Amino acid sequence: NSIIAFHDNSSAIRGFDVCPLRPGSATAPSAYAASTETSHLLLTAETHNFPSGVAPFPGAETGTGGRLRDTHATGRGSLVGAGISAYMVGNLRIPGFVQPWEDADAPLPPNLASPLDILIQASNGASDYGNKFGEPVVAGFARTFGLELPNGERREWLKPIMFSAGLGQIPAVQADKGKPEAGMW
Repeated sequence: NSIIAFHDNSSAIRGFDVCPLRPGSATAPSAYAASTETSHLLLTAETHNFPSGVAPFPGAETGTGGRLRDTHATGRGSLVGAGISAYMVGNLRIPGFVQPWEDADAPLPPNLASPLDILIQASNGASDYGNKFGEPVVAGFARTFGLELPNGERREWLKPIMFSAGLGQIPAVQADKGKPEAGMW
């Protein structure tokens, strides 16, 4: 069922026949008419870890933007559908709500935003870019992890993981990029 695998930074599986409305003419005003075509299901994913840690809002924005670019560059063009965003960061240390397992005095890297700021700002950035592009974020998750081992060693997701994925569709006739031809630019 795999139509595109590990190519164009996307994957597509065999879809089904759909009946989209299309203009009767691509070069002049015309009425819409139903047509039949096969459309495959597309998945694209990307991480944008370090940029989202340094500057969470623009880092996650460009992570979502890069994935959207990859979606549209699949084959000879595809359509976005819905986004998924996920974040994995260290202990949140929410002011006034620090948890017993969180060490409020443990140092954080000075070049990265705090885990709490990353969750809030990166989520806003990913949603902002996707919404402006017409792709809503419809699912996702957030995980926090940080602990001190019995020997005193600290383990924590200090460098965040920002994961962006998108679901879309690609018309079967556009799934193959084709070979370059003389005179193309």
